Amino acid sequence: MSGQQKMTEYLQQVIQGLVDQGLTQAVISPGSRSTPVALLLHRHPEVEVFIGVDERSAGFFAVGLSKASDQPVALVCTSGTAAANYFPAICEARAAQIPLLILTTDRPPELQQVGAPQTLNQLNLYGDKVKFFTAMAVPENTPDLLAYAYWQGAKLVTVARETPQAPVHMNLPLREPLLPDLQPKISQEPQIIVYPAEKKYTEKQVAALVAKWSYKKGLLVVGGNRSHATAQLLSELAQRLGWPILADPLATVRSSKHTNSAILQHYDLYMDKLTTAFIPELIVKIGPQPVSKTLTQWLSKQVVPTYFIDESEEWQDPTRRTTVFLQAKESPLLQQILMLERPATIPEWEEQWIKLDQAVEKVMNKSAYLTQLTEAAVTRMVFETMADKSPLFVSNSMPIRHLDRFMQATKAQVTVYGNRGVNGIDGILSTASGVAAHSREQAPVLLIGDLAFYHDMNGLAFAKNYHLPLTIVLLNNDGGGIFSFLSQRSLETSDFEPLFGTPLHLDHALVTQLYGATYTEITSLEQLQVRLMKNCQEPKFQILEVRTDRAENVQLFEKLRQEIQSMIEGSHYESEH
Repeated sequence: MSGQQKMTEYLQQVIQGLVDQGLTQAVISPGSRSTPVALLLHRHPEVEVFIGVDERSAGFFAVGLSKASDQPVALVCTSGTAAANYFPAICEARAAQIPLLILTTDRPPELQQVGAPQTLNQLNLYGDKVKFFTAMAVPENTPDLLAYAYWQGAKLVTVARETPQAPVHMNLPLREPLLPDLQPKISQEPQIIVYPAEKKYTEKQVAALVAKWSYKKGLLVVGGNRSHATAQLLSELAQRLGWPILADPLATVRSSKHTNSAILQHYDLYMDKLTTAFIPELIVKIGPQPVSKTLTQWLSKQVVPTYFIDESEEWQDPTRRTTVFLQAKESPLLQQILMLERPATIPEWEEQWIKLDQAVEKVMNKSAYLTQLTEAAVTRMVFETMADKSPLFVSNSMPIRHLDRFMQATKAQVTVYGNRGVNGIDGILSTASGVAAHSREQAPVLLIGDLAFYHDMNGLAFAKNYHLPLTIVLLNNDGGGIFSFLSQRSLETSDFEPLFGTPLHLDHALVTQLYGATYTEITSLEQLQVRLMKNCQEPKFQILEVRTDRAENVQLFEKLRQEIQSMIEGSHYESEH
């Protein structure tokens, strides 16, 4: 396939994303590198094009167009100083809250910083004078890259129009040849619909939305941090709709007191094994993507209407399957929905998910992975023994994944915390200490691996100096246990161990002594249970170390997965409903 076709299809998707979200006018400053963007816009039937040879003047002309119409206007130019000449107009647009869409074209990466003519660093060229910047990938026409191109175009317009309105910038690196295929393939219907968040949705709007969800085989997918009050609203919504909830462990939905059996606890263990009987007709997502990679991969394959209640207005959907954005505050919108008449449901849809989740739990409870002193069993016991209304902080890497897979509903109300912004293992002890300082009257617990513990040992000084009653359950597999689950495990030991296994061979009893904590090496689940139950009554600064084996951890997990697979294949879940 030619580079021309790849570039054309990719740019058509960018432009269609812009048009579908409201772009009707563009100001183009002619140049070579911008040729394909200029031609495709010029020939687009829904875009009125103005030509401005002087970029500085063209920029202010676009400001006038947008100011008078109160609509976004695109600015398109070639690479180099052409883009710099837009800067005065962009400064004015930023101060005056004008939604300009600046599309600068650029040399591809291989021509950067090698002396190629008409080339300068255009990344974040306008600094804080634009509200949003995106550096686009070099054009390709794979399905994923075409979806990405459309998504970025649609997002650009939406962000520019959000209050406060402001200019936004997209930089497009393009390779030669620069003439596009001039037989455009333009989609007939918008791929993404956005309900803006400028005001509260009307009762009529909400009723129309819920009518589309009524009598549908739907799923409610919840990520991010939620209050227990919001978690209760989500549980009620799922019950009203007759849908199962697939919630991230940090979302508190699975750790609140509830009676909704459709809150699935173990979906990460079986999402990649589901048959066609479990394909939904509709998905409603709330918040960022949950931690489960299995869930993310499954969602990315679902081609069904997907609604995203996007309170942050940041389009946090890595699957890019969202078709309708509801940019609204979560709790008020949920309350509006719950005030409506109960929609029609399909009882057997919810029931099959509940039965599958319960069947998986039965297999899990008999597995050596959950009955021996393993990381999974320790994680489940930590959660099950938490005191009511106490905080549980869970480290990144394996601990959060163990909790996601093996937590079970308890009678306690537990708030689960984690650093899932950028998912690093740095600063875990310090962050957990901050949570503990706010929760002195409860029995705060931290579940952490040995690498994350080592990475932030200085954080223990907070617990020591401020007498924080923090119990640290340390899962010590002497290295980076997560890599034993990833493709790197196929490497030779001589490569794997120093680069990914990274054993530390630390004596954590000495570390504990240094920071004035109580130390206990846990040798059985029974011993751990006793210590944790006692901690609920008498919280203190202590470290409970559990030594595990990386290889055994993987073997037992894979055996459990095989047992779940066999159960599903041998049950009625294999047949369609």
